[in-house]
Parts: sequence; C-alpha cells; structure tokens
Amino acid sequence: MYVERKATLRQWFLANKQRVSLSTDIWVSSVTSSSYMVITAHYIDKQWRLKKLIIGFKNVVDHKGTTIANTLLECLAEWGIEKVFSVTVDNATANSNALSQFQSSFSEISNDSLVMAGDFMHLRCAGHIINLIVKDGLTEIDASVVAVRNGISYVRSGPNRRKAFQRRVENGRFSKGSMLLDVCTRWNSTYLMLTRAIKFKAAFDKMEFEDKLYNDHFLEYVDGVKRIGSPLSQDWRKIERLVKFFNVFNKATLIVSASTTMNAHQCYGEIVNIDVKLQLLCASGDSEVKLNAEKMFQKFDKYWGGLKNINRMLIIISVMDPRKKMQFANLCFEELYGVETVVAKAMKDSVKAIMRDMYKEYS
Repeated sequence: MYVERKATLRQWFLANKQRVSLSTDIWVSSVTSSSYMVITAHYIDKQWRLKKLIIGFKNVVDHKGTTIANTLLECLAEWGIEKVFSVTVDNATANSNALSQFQSSFSEISNDSLVMAGDFMHLRCAGHIINLIVKDGLTEIDASVVAVRNGISYVRSGPNRRKAFQRRVENGRFSKGSMLLDVCTRWNSTYLMLTRAIKFKAAFDKMEFEDKLYNDHFLEYVDGVKRIGSPLSQDWRKIERLVKFFNVFNKATLIVSASTTMNAHQCYGEIVNIDVKLQLLCASGDSEVKLNAEKMFQKFDKYWGGLKNINRMLIIISVMDPRKKMQFANLCFEELYGVETVVAKAMKDSVKAIMRDMYKEYS
C-alpha cells in the first residue's frame, strides 16, 4: 500500500510541478542512539487546502551539514519534487551549512526551482527561537522551577501522598490530573506546570508545616546530593514574578506551532508583540525582571532583530493578509524603530523592493 501510494504521489508531484515548503529536524533515539532525519513537505493544493506529508524518515550517520544537504536532495529526488519555497530548520550551525550546500545544488535543477534564487529559503524555526529566548529567562529561576517540579513529583508519586495533599487543598478540588509535570523540550509545558502549581501554593505551604514525611523526603541525599525542594516562599515569589509576562510567549508558541492550520501570516505580528513586551520589561523598575528581560532581548535580537537577522519573507507573508497589507508592516516598523527613522525607512524600502522582485519573478 505504501509503495503504491508513494508512486501515485510521485507522479502527482511530477505532473503538477507543485512547489513545496519543507521542515526538517534530526532526533536521536534514546533506546538505540541512532539518529533519524524527518522531512515534511507542506503545500497548498488546487482547492486551497493546506497539506502536509512526511516524505522522509531517514537514518543518518551524523548531524553534519553535508549529510543533511545530501539527505534532503536524495529525498526530493525520490518524490520528484523540483520546486521548493522555504526550508524551516532549528538554529544548529550544521543546518546553516547544510542549506547553503542544498541551495547551491538544488538551484541547478531549473531556473525556477527556488524562489528569488533561494535568498529567503532558509527559515529559522520560530518555535525553537521562542524556546531559546524563554529558557534564557528561566535560567535565573532554575532552582525554583526544580523545587516546584520536585514538589509536584512527590505529590503525584502515590495515592497516600495525593490524599495527604488533597486534605490541604481548599474545597477538596485536587485530583490526579490537577497538576502537570513539564516536558524538558517544550518550554510552554514548564509555563503551564508553574501556572497550575501557583494555584496550589497554599496547599504546598501546609504540607511543609504539617507533613513530616514530605519534609523528610527533601532532606534525603541521592548520590551524595541533597534533594532540591520543597518550594519555599522565595521560590513562589520568583515564579509569580516571571510567569506574569510569559503568557505572551505561550500565546506565540501556540500560534507558530500550529500544524493543521495556516499560521505563517501571524508570525510577524507575534514577533513584534514579543519585541515590544521585552523592551517594556527592559525598562522595568524591578531589577530582577529587568535583568532577565535584557538577557532574553539579546537572544531575540540575535535571531529577529532588524534588517540583518530577520527573514523578511515573514514580513511579506503578513502583508499578504488582506486585513493587514503594508499598513500593518509600516506601523510595526514605526513602533519598533521610531517614526521616520533611518531603520524604519530602510525596512519599508527593503520589503517593498523584495515584493516588486517577487512580482516580476512570478509574473
């Protein structure tokens, strides 16, 4: 069935000359330590429906740029795909090298194999960038996050512990699913864990004062190191302070991570929203918030700051939204760089020039 379906789809790609966007990542199996490269093709069909296909699940020997580029080229040849718009990857240096090699080789297929000669082909994964930005902000409260995580783990680890905790929760609303544990690869799961745990702060405080087994657990040593926890008042203060403005990142993460609905036209708006929020926090009177915001803004500026770092195709996609057009982009430039400043004018001129060139190429 797979062979027949693949052959049909290959003929469809060849006949329709469908242009696709790609996203790819490499992950390592925790069981076998083998590396796998997954390649997904995204495109809009003739009925204007968003489609995505996993076209490659490849075992790779290493994570080097040449390996990634060759695997991409071989996969596209397998499927008869000869037109690519963009390739979305995370921020590993190997990916930059890989896409440079890929662009050079793939552009030889035909004059229109890449849009704009592939100048804007490389898209950095927005979800990964947000993850990096927020993790810089979480660094300062790592110990507090671990304390809360360990407190939740203790409560969830057995029926007697859950019952002991339940007795201390007002109105008895605690249940097995009431508190979450986070997943290390998804920062917003940490955000959700902390926002949920804050609601049970009083119950954790009661456990600390009333439950000897709870306190004894965190006095134990594991491999010569004392367990971190339980969460103390200073931990809750740090977490409450930062969780307030992490909501903007959570909202952006949900938008850019959507895989079954169109989201590219919303990305630039979320980037601007994060930029404005971070600039406000950098001017905060709270020294801890200000310090964290400055660290996060440095990471933001590295990937999304100004003409040099942001892929302007993200801005152009927002212009294509008929509710926004160029007016929205101009308002964003003025908000970020000031009205009639050199940088704001350069951004306007740059976006308009690219759009003119794209129009000429498509027409």
